[in-house]
Amino acid sequence: MKDSQKIMLQGARIQSRINSNDKKPRPFGTSQLLYQSEIHFIDAIEPGDGLNASSLSQKLGITNGAVTQIADKLLRKKLIEKYKKENNKKEVYLRLTTEGEIAFENHRLFHKDLNDKMLEYFDSLTKDKMDGIIGLIGVIDKYLPDLCKEKK
Repeated sequence: MKDSQKIMLQGARIQSRINSNDKKPRPFGTSQLLYQSEIHFIDAIEPGDGLNASSLSQKLGITNGAVTQIADKLLRKKLIEKYKKENNKKEVYLRLTTEGEIAFENHRLFHKDLNDKMLEYFDSLTKDKMDGIIGLIGVIDKYLPDLCKEKK
């Protein structure tokens, strides 16, 4: 098997693993298992004052209905809570609970660890090897359809 075929095969295996992982709930340091959409929802809220549904909809690029569905799941799991601000009793906001903040931090640590390992590897490469990787990523970026843009 040629090296180029090996690269394509390994790339397909990685993509398959990413797709599979997206469909399985994972623990993020809490007693609750979270799906990819749920942990990214938590990541979008971030610790602090919270956000309203329309802000989350814009930030995540999803409908208000999808925000409601995911929020309801996370409310049941006690990872977020609803509240109203004193100066605006009409609008409902969502913020992370203590458990939600734990999930948020563990999700951030997961990405930091992965990024650190990748950066360490990239920093060890020669300029020629790095140029090859940059070229490969450029081809993928150029020819992979952007389904998010196609929806608009």
